[in-house]
Amino acid sequence: MSSENFVAQKFAPRYFAAKPILGWRRNQILLIILIIVIACMYLPVLSLAESDPDEVETLDGLVEYLFRDTKHVMTSPLRWKQDDLVLFATLSASTFALMLTDRDFQKSVQKNRTHSTDQISEWTDKYTKRVTNLTIGGLYFSGLVFHDRKAKETALLCLESVALAEGITKGLKHLIGRSRPFGNKGTFNFNPLKVPPPSYSLSFPSGHATTAFALSAVIAEQYRNWWVRLIAYGFALVASLARVNNNAHFLSDVFWGGIIGISVGRCLVKFHEKDNTPDWELIPTKGSNNVKLGISIWVK
Repeated sequence: MSSENFVAQKFAPRYFAAKPILGWRRNQILLIILIIVIACMYLPVLSLAESDPDEVETLDGLVEYLFRDTKHVMTSPLRWKQDDLVLFATLSASTFALMLTDRDFQKSVQKNRTHSTDQISEWTDKYTKRVTNLTIGGLYFSGLVFHDRKAKETALLCLESVALAEGITKGLKHLIGRSRPFGNKGTFNFNPLKVPPPSYSLSFPSGHATTAFALSAVIAEQYRNWWVRLIAYGFALVASLARVNNNAHFLSDVFWGGIIGISVGRCLVKFHEKDNTPDWELIPTKGSNNVKLGISIWVK
């Protein structure tokens, strides 16, 4: 064989049999589903300006809108009244009482784990954050398609609620540094502000519980049907208990995480429900040619 023929055969283009058309279609379908999922996850972030057109018309308006809500949530303890302080003290005492029983309760849960509870817990543990993102994206997308302003507003409030609640929880995690159950360090082992934190640390409060209840609280307050609240809080409860079943959190961890999520979500919704515009307003007026002073009454 001559060197020219050898080179021609060696580097000649090779053709392979085409894959079945079914495989090609399957890949295309998966790609389309992936694009839809990504769109649902990030549409609220990319299109927040349309969620409340009266207040968020420009980038500056969006920043001011988010800053105002964040300021209101973070400074809300300064506006607490006596009833709020009593409620906070009661919840704090309840959390401490749960801490006293955490060890025994955790042992009981681990002893009675079944294949079914493990399967449910594994699914919710893995997909809680994804379900949250898809719910927010789905709310906004449905509001966009059906021109439902409330759905788009709910998506924005859910996004704010989850972000603020998770921020508070992450701060408390590092500040408190409580050991997780699988660390076998006990229920009162803390490593506050340790950098980097131990792998078994950052147990209190539960981030999954915070996220789930921050989402559910907004939806439950926006759509006050009993079945909506049942689904919303049912999802949050299952997602929280899954962390206990998986030995990742104590019961008191998910309890306080739920308190943070509900508090932030309800605080945001109540803040936006307030209408500070008065029912009437006195407006000074004057004439154009001759000077005439008067008062106009505008009724809402």
